[in-house]
Amino acid sequence: MPRTGEKAFNYPLAEVLRGKHPRWRVEAERSAVLQDGAGLTPDIVIRHPGGAPVIVETEWEPAATVEEDARARLGATVGADGQRVEQAVAVAVPEGLRTDDQARLAGLIAAAKFRYCVLAHREGEPAAPERWPRSGWIEGGIDDLAGLIEQTALSERRIEEGMRILEDGVRQAAAALRASLERDHPAALERIAEALRQEDGEQTSRMAMAIVANALTFHTAIAGGRGSADALGDTPLDRPYVVPTLDELREGAGGRLRKRDMLDVWRHILNEINYWPIFDIARQVLLPLRDSAAHAALDRLSLVAAELDGIGVTSTQDLAGQMFGRLIADRKFLATFYTRPSSAALLAELAASRLDADWADPEAIKRLRVADLACGTGALLSAAYRAIAARHRRAGGDDERLHRAMMEEALIGADIMPAATHLTASMLSGAHPAVTFGNTRIHTMPYGRQEEATGRPAAIGSLDLIASDAQPSLFGTGEHVLTGTGEALEVGDHRQNGDEIRLPHGSADLVIMNPPFTRPTGQEAEKVGVPVPSFAGFARSEDEQHAMSAALRDIRDQLARRENGLALVASHGNAGLASNFIDLAHAKLRPGGVLALVLPLAIVQGGAWAGARALLAAHYDAITIVTIATTGQSARSFSADTGFGEALVVARRRGDRIEDADEAVADTLYVNLLRRPPSTVEASEIAVRVGALAPDERGGAITAGDDELGFFVRATLADGGCASLREIDVARAALALQGGTLRLPRMAGSVPLHLTTLGELGSRGLHRSDLVGRETGPDGLPRGPFDVAPPSIAPSFPMLWAHDADRERRLIVAPDRQGRVRPGCDERAVAVWNRASRLHVNVDFRLNSQSLAACLTPERSIGGRAWPNFGVEGDPRREEAVTLWANTTLGLLAFWWHGIRQQQGRATVSVSRHPELPALDVRALSEAQLGDAAAIFEAFADREFLPANEAYHDPTRQALDRAVLVELLGLPEAVLEPLEALRRQWCAEPTVHGGKSTRPS
Repeated sequence: MPRTGEKAFNYPLAEVLRGKHPRWRVEAERSAVLQDGAGLTPDIVIRHPGGAPVIVETEWEPAATVEEDARARLGATVGADGQRVEQAVAVAVPEGLRTDDQARLAGLIAAAKFRYCVLAHREGEPAAPERWPRSGWIEGGIDDLAGLIEQTALSERRIEEGMRILEDGVRQAAAALRASLERDHPAALERIAEALRQEDGEQTSRMAMAIVANALTFHTAIAGGRGSADALGDTPLDRPYVVPTLDELREGAGGRLRKRDMLDVWRHILNEINYWPIFDIARQVLLPLRDSAAHAALDRLSLVAAELDGIGVTSTQDLAGQMFGRLIADRKFLATFYTRPSSAALLAELAASRLDADWADPEAIKRLRVADLACGTGALLSAAYRAIAARHRRAGGDDERLHRAMMEEALIGADIMPAATHLTASMLSGAHPAVTFGNTRIHTMPYGRQEEATGRPAAIGSLDLIASDAQPSLFGTGEHVLTGTGEALEVGDHRQNGDEIRLPHGSADLVIMNPPFTRPTGQEAEKVGVPVPSFAGFARSEDEQHAMSAALRDIRDQLARRENGLALVASHGNAGLASNFIDLAHAKLRPGGVLALVLPLAIVQGGAWAGARALLAAHYDAITIVTIATTGQSARSFSADTGFGEALVVARRRGDRIEDADEAVADTLYVNLLRRPPSTVEASEIAVRVGALAPDERGGAITAGDDELGFFVRATLADGGCASLREIDVARAALALQGGTLRLPRMAGSVPLHLTTLGELGSRGLHRSDLVGRETGPDGLPRGPFDVAPPSIAPSFPMLWAHDADRERRLIVAPDRQGRVRPGCDERAVAVWNRASRLHVNVDFRLNSQSLAACLTPERSIGGRAWPNFGVEGDPRREEAVTLWANTTLGLLAFWWHGIRQQQGRATVSVSRHPELPALDVRALSEAQLGDAAAIFEAFADREFLPANEAYHDPTRQALDRAVLVELLGLPEAVLEPLEALRRQWCAEPTVHGGKSTRPS
């Protein structure tokens, strides 16, 4: 029977791939296409617009030599333009496509699953190619394969070259600018910093020059009307003014770019076309400069624009956005906070996969509304745009024809930083830099005192939109409300599109954000030395900060009153501004819309985040939480410079609300990655794998080929301990403890345990503010009756106040402070003493240095900041039994499971959450067992424990496990061997050892 050969198969495969991108040039079985030898005939060559050519080599299963063929193509040059092959894809084709009916091949290819891998050659790297995955094969359909090819086609060489040109030019221009201005005109530096809302310094000057360079590059793209919307068959823009090229401007000025000419042209662009976020802030950077300094900067940066134009930045799809995104990623260079490109790609792909859209229908795509109301550098909004555009291309559409509508209507961004809105507009424009557009929906928001501009005492940026459908927006410094042509408007005047941000409640299809994490209360205010850190930006006065904080409180109160008090509110002062942005996103999303946020890891467990979790439980489904399980503070973040763990939260808003919603029943998919995705290729592949998980899959590995990328587990929103884990058996054991059973690796079935919660056994201790708080109440007395003083021989009010790991190696820990009663507080001091106990529970447990989750003091104590007391009712021996349980491996696991693990090697359980901690139900112990517990406690009272993360080799901890589980509770000794495995797995968790060398090898 005749069967299709590989060459014959490659033609229909090439044809199918050609339909996955409107600007791909796809050739199959073309001889002499490689310059390096006429005899080399690649199977398929794909030329991406502005990218490096990608060669696809195919072979029927088992495809024993296809990888060798693909590797041989790397470094070759293609066609007359001499483009080097940087990436090759090896594809193993299933035998099922080897049909005798070639007319059916296109349909079979569309439904088939392929195996493939990528081989890459990097400039300046060793000859051995990089393979991804490192071993094994990725499996996916033709759309997955096309997506991988598109990701790999972006020329790393060209991006790196563009970055080098831009970085060198900006650095040189900034250095020359500072040398000139510091000597002759220092006030100009301050005015530039004021325009950018940054402190003056080298990095601010670099940002200023980067903005001017970017404006010149964009100027080059639109000069002469090149690539107008008219060429795409859309309604042409009304543009009576034709933008002159930079060379035309030089010709009339003796070969130089003059400040006056540049400002005049950019003013005309703003009036006639718009592009306000791109050009207005660039104008503000130039305005304070004397002519000589401005001319020098323009001359140098115009050369940058010319070089970038020469390598295709102004005409190549997405090259400008990728290049500028990489430059922004250099924190040392521009001093910007940003979402890493791979993290942005992961979140955007997860979000876009949930959008309910007909990807083949261009009108449906234009009707989408995608918002980032804390847009920063535009990484997330740009990634969302790329994800949407790619899906339209896969469905046979041409995203270039949608670009003008996307820029004018679909993509909505807002920030309080002019530089941020400039960067966002620039990155979005980079998708199709030759396509012009009119107004954008990228807005700079008022911030601080705004009586003259807005009629309100204080503006708080995008958060003002929580209470309204529209707000005035500002272009430039924020001193006036402006029209799209820069004319000031009185509040209440009819506003044209461009001078206000209008986003009605319930209108957005996707809200994707990485909001600021600052908190307005507590230790953060003390640490940074400002009254309200959330609103301390741009040198706002103390009065302004308080006014802005009051405005935010008013908005939150409005939310709480809505629907007769039934509305759920995510925001909480101790959670910080990120929780307020959840309220903002929720207000703007339509039913069926998608929420996609980068949040502090505390969202999964933090008490201050309970409202946010309740909001998710009541209004959202398909909840996915993605975290990173690794060591290193920055390595656990999806964005840069946060210094603590983060989570990606993606969910779909339901059309109805569950009135009695409980986070304990809200189904949630936890995805724990072993590392932050190092590339957009890996990030996109992870999103594909997560999207393909079936609802009945409760847990397992996430892999690419043989590479393990992480694992997933399905639980409830209340089971936040599932986040940031490396080992699924640890999650299963902890979840079982929640249900009162012992489930261990290597053990068939589970064993029931008599467990309860601490709250069922007694009452929690007092927060430190109730002991030493200084704020006064209506009676004029301070909240706390005590001052903290050094201990004495016989204190009246002993305290166990602070941590000292070396003092806390044994189960009995002596008080380290005492409370001195404040004047007039004797009665309140006695009331506090009446709640004293011997049992104390850790709050901020440094797992990699401290040993104990709970301890006893020799006599009763009122506790303190680090060790609040806990009163267990009934027989005093119950305190000893609770302490024993808390310090077994299972007790440590339970504490860690409930703790906030935002910082590595540390689990924090606030005193308000102590009652939720699982504990041995000591009420069920017999008299004999209580006696046994007392004897065990006495035997261990003087034994030293190693830090918790060293439980795997701590003989005291292991002996305690045996004593409690076998001798006290009567479990079979057979549980000890699987418990040893769990102990080692738990100690190997990055959030337990925090990267310390004492972790298991």
